[in-house]
Amino acid sequence: MDKKLKQIAFLKLLRIPEKSIFCDRLEKERRSSLFHERLVFSLLGYCDRIGRSASIRQIAEETGLSPRTVEKSLSSLGSMVIINNKNKWSPVTPDTDWFGVLPNPDGEHWYDTLQYLKLYLPRKGAMIRYEKTTKRFGLFHAAVYSQLISLPSPYTCETGLSKLLNGINRKTIGSVLNDLDHIGLINREKVGNRIRVQLLPLTDDHLKLFRPIPKGEKITVKVPKPPADPNNYEFKGDVYDDWRKLCQGLMSQSYAEKAIEISIELTESYDRFHEFLLDTKKWHEENRKKGKVTKGNLGRFLVSRYKGKLKKRREDEAEEKRIQERHEYWESEEYKAKVKADEEAAAADPLHKNHIFCVESITSRVCFDSDNFFKNQQEAQRLIDEFQRHIMNVYLNEIDATKLRLESSNIAKKYLCYALTPFNDHYHSDSRATENEFINTINMILKRIEKEEFQWVCKKEKANEHSSTLS
Repeated sequence: MDKKLKQIAFLKLLRIPEKSIFCDRLEKERRSSLFHERLVFSLLGYCDRIGRSASIRQIAEETGLSPRTVEKSLSSLGSMVIINNKNKWSPVTPDTDWFGVLPNPDGEHWYDTLQYLKLYLPRKGAMIRYEKTTKRFGLFHAAVYSQLISLPSPYTCETGLSKLLNGINRKTIGSVLNDLDHIGLINREKVGNRIRVQLLPLTDDHLKLFRPIPKGEKITVKVPKPPADPNNYEFKGDVYDDWRKLCQGLMSQSYAEKAIEISIELTESYDRFHEFLLDTKKWHEENRKKGKVTKGNLGRFLVSRYKGKLKKRREDEAEEKRIQERHEYWESEEYKAKVKADEEAAAADPLHKNHIFCVESITSRVCFDSDNFFKNQQEAQRLIDEFQRHIMNVYLNEIDATKLRLESSNIAKKYLCYALTPFNDHYHSDSRATENEFINTINMILKRIEKEEFQWVCKKEKANEHSSTLS
């Protein structure tokens, strides 16, 4: 199998560990699966490693995703990727807690230091043939098969594979496993609540389902060019000749021109360029003394530092733009209307996660004194206070006294919100439920959880009882 696998093209799919914050950085609301975002960022990481950026069309061609899916994934990635003026995308350097890190990485680029899964890529147009129908052999088939190859144990389940592949639906996983079994890539056995997967030998027909490694052409031997003379400069008679003179004798003119070009893009002054050149030269000499480099190339080192500086500038500008767009949205009429609608929805439903419980939560649904608005509010507040004391007595033996003193208010409010829900039809209407109906509803809830009944009498009722007794 190993020899056959070496004939298949693959992409290093970066591994997202369990405690990663990669998912938390996504711009849009997280979907059930973030496999596409992971795949797009992994490809952009590879492109960054080889020194190029990629357009949406190029990303789609190399991953097998549709351009629309790529566009959505880039939108979800947000500030984790940046776009240049040629509509080509690059990743930002990831933080150390986005992906798993290799214990002994082989390479200096950040992409070489991260853990990955070899994702064997499907061939465009590959099909799975059943007796009466055909199915496309797509990216999910290749991803599940690649994950099965990497498992240390043959025992697995659809849920486990779904988790490893960032939430690809477990039903989709089950369908893919059935397809892989049908075409003879795997053999499955049911063992308890798991399955035992046996990888079968790859055949030539199986190889037709995957994208082959491109055949390389023999490189013609070129006579090496002699190194450029760092003293031989061609001055152009513009304001940047003074900048070139700073580099003359230190590096070839091609490196000097590239460094000056980036410095101009960064809107640096002559003094700032000179200062950065001296700092780079000092750093380069220290690396030589420490043995980190033997001879080194100051020009290449200067350009490399300037590229990093430019990339950081673009990342900062992208982040600033994102923040500005968010603030503009917060100040827009659309956002204000949304906030107002959310507030109205929360006020209308006591069980809404954003509902702020207060006296009006009760008085907008229940009436204690229809003759006096202020007395009506006072009675509602008295009911809240007395019910909180009742809750403290009910839970006194179940919860630590200190903790209960802090939590009793929240517990009481939750019970009252549940008791108010049946009277939501009175909200923003002329009618109100009576206090007896409200108390009965509270006690129905307490009865269900086998708690002591809440005894409460409205002051108006007490006054009426006292009046009738006198008469």
